[in-house]
Amino acid sequence: MYLRYGEVTMKLADAGSDPESAIAELREVPPRPQLPMIHLHGIDLHQIDAAAAIKFILGELEQGRGGAVVTPNLDHLRRVRDDLHFSALVAEADLVVADGMPLIWASRIQGTPLPGRVAGSDLIWTLSAAAAGQDRSIFLLGGDPGTAESAAKTLSEKYPTLRIAGTYCPPKGFEKNNNEMATLINTLVAAQPDIVYVALGSPKQEHLIDRIKKTLPHAWWLGVGISFSFVSGHVKRAPMLLQKVGLEWVHRLCQEPRRLFKRYILFGVPFGISLLGTAAMNRVSRTFRGDRPARRRETLQYSNPNGNSHVPELISAVASPTPHTERELRVADVVATSRGDGIPGRKLNRLRAVVLLGGSVRQTELATSIGRSVLDLPVDENGSLINHWLSHVTELAQYAGVDSLPVRVLVNRKSPEPTSVAARFANRVSVERDSSEFRGTGGVLRDLAESYDDNDLILMANAGQLLMDPLSVIAAALDHKRADIALISHRDGTPSGVMLIRVKTLRGIKPVGYIDMKEQALPQIAQSYDVKVMHCRRPSGLPIRSLEDYIAALRYFHRRKSGKPTINDPLAEDWQPSFAIVEDGAQVDPRAHVHDSVVLKSAMVEADASIVRCVVCPGGHVKSKSTLVDQLCKAAR
Repeated sequence: MYLRYGEVTMKLADAGSDPESAIAELREVPPRPQLPMIHLHGIDLHQIDAAAAIKFILGELEQGRGGAVVTPNLDHLRRVRDDLHFSALVAEADLVVADGMPLIWASRIQGTPLPGRVAGSDLIWTLSAAAAGQDRSIFLLGGDPGTAESAAKTLSEKYPTLRIAGTYCPPKGFEKNNNEMATLINTLVAAQPDIVYVALGSPKQEHLIDRIKKTLPHAWWLGVGISFSFVSGHVKRAPMLLQKVGLEWVHRLCQEPRRLFKRYILFGVPFGISLLGTAAMNRVSRTFRGDRPARRRETLQYSNPNGNSHVPELISAVASPTPHTERELRVADVVATSRGDGIPGRKLNRLRAVVLLGGSVRQTELATSIGRSVLDLPVDENGSLINHWLSHVTELAQYAGVDSLPVRVLVNRKSPEPTSVAARFANRVSVERDSSEFRGTGGVLRDLAESYDDNDLILMANAGQLLMDPLSVIAAALDHKRADIALISHRDGTPSGVMLIRVKTLRGIKPVGYIDMKEQALPQIAQSYDVKVMHCRRPSGLPIRSLEDYIAALRYFHRRKSGKPTINDPLAEDWQPSFAIVEDGAQVDPRAHVHDSVVLKSAMVEADASIVRCVVCPGGHVKSKSTLVDQLCKAAR
């Protein structure tokens, strides 16, 4: 068997040549135990102590099943709120236990108490001791140079029967170097450890574990931060009294004030106070409504006495807590999944199609000037916006475990169809034109629903945006909501234009008349079905409606792609170019200056001309020595 990792191919141990025997073997393995869980400030935490966590990990190793452990602290919790990708990593972890007393306090205040703190810095000792008793091996990956070897020696001396499978400290920037990644992965595969401790700091260690854990599917992976330095004695850990009272961070701050001041004082303290306040409000809410034994979807209602629909009010309505305990919800979901009645699994097992909305009745100046679909606008060397979406859909299909996902691009009667779909995507895409001029998004989706079963899922997205997060990450985060409809809301309360929709919710939409999905259909659906909102402080996608939108999205996209920091200060000087895109068929003299601009085919830019944050449309002509700034250069009439 071969694992493809970027441009690196590594040979792994043969997993067996007989699929039927492999399936039969899997059927003999008992299912993974279901652990009690609570929900705290956007994440699900397993409601177990350290001893139960160790028992669970060793039990899973005995069954030949691997997994990943995440130990969230206050900083993790804050990052989950701001980073959709990291939020998905935490949601996908097999074991999530609280490392941080503020989380324990908040769970108690909320009325869903966690048994106690389960710190990665403690698990490296206790889990290693238990592993030694069961002849299990460990691998220490990361840490400062020399700390992995020193920590391994200390653990071996304390637990003589512990097997050290190996240690490895990768060089700085290894994650961006294919050769270094190949060396790391081959080292792990050769060692075949049972448990891998990864000490790279968060979120780097969580991202690495997610990328390479499939190389050792039977191993358990645990991010442990600075723990190698603690074990080796290179860094002194806080006294036990400070750990117990939740002041270990003060000890760490005194050790590294310059590095940790911003994280702990400027961000950590205010966020911790907010967390405890939110937990108290949740407690009051739970007490007020009572913990009813059954989940009642009809409580998620939206009503407006004036008969008008407003998205911000809808978001407030559907984001309100449901009257159930978290443990009851988890049990209900597990039972429903075992019955196969369509509760979404962790791998989007009922996802059937991606619907991209590719046309708008309201034609902008950008859309009319370019003489083509906005989806045909170039993004980078890989092609147009539509191909940008199709690449994301390909990754999503891999995540969902299907060969391919059909992509249905919907355009209305007045919008041009996209024509730039790359050959490699041609057989996966259908462009469909709405037969009714005033049908509305909700009506169109209702008509599409006739092709699918009630419990099938459709991912709907406004294609006129440039994604800032992988579509697979967005879909996984929405799927984790376990709702009939899940959508992302930005900080200002507006939806992102991406929704995960269970088909049965669309059946009740009227078959005739104009029905917008967000303004009209969603309030109606929320009265009968479970509609949930994921709040995202950072945009998951940037809209492309105007020239300013298009250039801003490209600048943000290309700066992130090249590893440059984004510039948020509107008064800061920003003179360095981020990109220059010239389509095939355009004529640009080598002596012209193209700064954060796009030159479309059939356009011309002469020598010594300068264009800054411009789009030169087909037929547009920028003459020699002229300067254009923030303009659409159109064809002369």
